[in-house]
Amino acid sequence: MREFALLERIFGLTRDLKSRDADVAITLPPGDDMAALDIAGTPVLVAVDQVIEGRHVVPETDARAIGAKAINRCVSDVAAMAGVPVASLAAAALPLDEARWGRERVDALLAGLVDAANLAGAPLIGGDLAAVPSSAPLVLSVTVLARPGPAGVITRHGARPGDVVAVTGCIGGSMLPDGGGRHLTFQPRVDAALDLAARIGDRLHAMIDVSDGLGRDLGHVARASRVRIEIDPARIPCTPGRAWRDAIGDGEDYELVVVAAPPLPPRIGPGAGVPLTVIGRVRDPGPGGPEVVAAVDTDSARDGNGSGWRALDAMGWEHGAP
Repeated sequence: MREFALLERIFGLTRDLKSRDADVAITLPPGDDMAALDIAGTPVLVAVDQVIEGRHVVPETDARAIGAKAINRCVSDVAAMAGVPVASLAAAALPLDEARWGRERVDALLAGLVDAANLAGAPLIGGDLAAVPSSAPLVLSVTVLARPGPAGVITRHGARPGDVVAVTGCIGGSMLPDGGGRHLTFQPRVDAALDLAARIGDRLHAMIDVSDGLGRDLGHVARASRVRIEIDPARIPCTPGRAWRDAIGDGEDYELVVVAAPPLPPRIGPGAGVPLTVIGRVRDPGPGGPEVVAAVDTDSARDGNGSGWRALDAMGWEHGAP
C-alpha cells in the first residue's frame, strides 16, 4: 500500500474522534500539519514527526545536525499553522553500537535536540529511550506542542478561487551537495509566518510547509480546499542550477507555501529578510476536480485549450509499494 492511500484510511477512521472528557474538544483531526485541541477553553496544537537513519539522513551524518533536524522539521509544521511553539518531547530508538553510537556521538545528538528546541522556544520537557539491536537504524521521533498565533490556526483547507500562491525562500536540491545541505541546516519559518499573518490578517487563507516536494504539497492544499492550483514554473524560486522539474519534486525544503488574497509583500519575517515569491493562482476546480497544474506552454494555456498544462500533484515523495 502506498503512503497517501494509507493516510486516507487513517483519516477516515479518525475523522469523528471525541474525547471522553467534556472539557476537551478535538477541533482539528488528523489530515493537516498539526492536530488541534481545546482543553477547558485553551487551544493547543500538537505535531509529531521523525528522523530515520538511512531515510531522512545518511548514517554518517553529524549527530548534532540529526538532533536539530528532528526538532526543526516538527517546528516547521508549527510555522505552517502560523502557531507559536511552546514545548517538545523526543523518543529515540538507539542502536547498541559503540562504533556508530558511542557516548560522544550520543551526547552530540542530545545537544542538537536541546539547542534546536531552545532556539525554537519549545524546550525539551521529556521523552523516551529504547535500546535496539546494533543492526537497526536510529529512529528519532519528536512531538511539539504549540499555541495558535494571533491570527488563529491556519490550515490547508482555506484556499479560495482568486487567491495567489506564493513560496518563501528557494526550492530544490536541499539534500544534494549543490543544495548546501539545507535539509540539515534550515531554520523553520515560524517568525516569517507570524509576521505575514500580522501583516495581511484574514487574507491569509491556507499554508503548508514543503517536505514531500512542492508539487505534492500543493496537491495536499488543492485536495483539502477543493480547488485547482495553477503554477507558472518560470516564477518558482529554484536553487541555482536546479531545473524547476527537478526542484518541485526534491522535497525536504521546509519552506512555506502561502495561499492568500492579494497583494502579498515581497519579503517577510524579522527585518523582512525572507523572500516571498508569487508563483501561481487558485481557480475553481474543473472537470478533473482538485488538481495542481503548471503552464508549461504559456500560449496554449492562455488560449484555454488544455494542451499547455502539466499535472504536478505526483511530483514529490511518496513511500510504499504500488
